[in-house]
Amino acid sequence: MTCPITTEMFHALFSHELSEQEANEISAHAFGCDRCAREFERVARLIEGLREVIPFVISHAQRDRLVAAGSRVRVTNVPLSTAPHALFSADVDLLVHALQMDLAKVDRVDVDVRGPNGEPGALLENVPFDRTAGEVLIACQRHFEGMFPGDPVFRVHAIEAGVRRTIGDFVVVHDWR
Repeated sequence: MTCPITTEMFHALFSHELSEQEANEISAHAFGCDRCAREFERVARLIEGLREVIPFVISHAQRDRLVAAGSRVRVTNVPLSTAPHALFSADVDLLVHALQMDLAKVDRVDVDVRGPNGEPGALLENVPFDRTAGEVLIACQRHFEGMFPGDPVFRVHAIEAGVRRTIGDFVVVHDWR
């Protein structure tokens, strides 16, 4: 008997390109079919491995290399004191949140990723930033989905002449589906 589930269907499942009903049907089938269970696990490991390759914060050069290599990147500009929406969709491989601020005199930038109620997540120290553009680029491949009950808060700290100061909190409302 030929199995109706293809590798491409698993890719669509893990890329969140399927309806909830389609995703549930494929998942249920995979848990009852040995061949599909193995393929499900293989694709899951591959997707997770790819997510680990791209760090939470990237440089402009890294973003440009990803685009040149064919990654479908959607950039969301995020000025301080706004909360724009960022949508994952079938035509997007990576969301990039361009946190915008004055970085003209900054020596180093740290980003503290927190939950919406202040829950600690991850402290990212000495991250790439563009002093001229005044941007820190947050790469989101669903890194933050399920990390908190809600959308993450990116608290940015600048280090100037050895003094650390908080620039502010940046929020992006993620539309995961």
